Amino acid sequence: MDINERLQQEQLTGGSLPQINPDEQNRYLGTFRERVVVAIRQSQVDNPKIITDFTTILSQHPEGKLLIDANLTGDNNATYIQIAGKTNHPFTLLSDNQKSSHQADSIAVLLAADYAVNIDNIYLS
Repeated sequence: MDINERLQQEQLTGGSLPQINPDEQNRYLGTFRERVVVAIRQSQVDNPKIITDFTTILSQHPEGKLLIDANLTGDNNATYIQIAGKTNHPFTLLSDNQKSSHQADSIAVLLAADYAVNIDNIYLS
């Protein structure tokens, strides 16, 4: 792409670059599926067994970052922020995701690596 095409594209898109797989990134809280180590659905966030299992998995995977949907209800945000602190994982609260309004039982919290991990079953049960 030459410089004129690039400038024209930026004018048309408001300066934002096109995303790779935007639907996938919306579903997985801004990351790619291949980078997800473990994910918790909205319906699971206050389940004590899920919270315990999630904490155990975080202890086994010191790399990565927690991505947390800021629209979690009640004290759930605080719970997962505390878990991130206890396990020394950086976290990001994501507030304006397009994913949650269009998906039933969307992902609420996940641990994402900085590289592809390709884990087959990312959901806790």
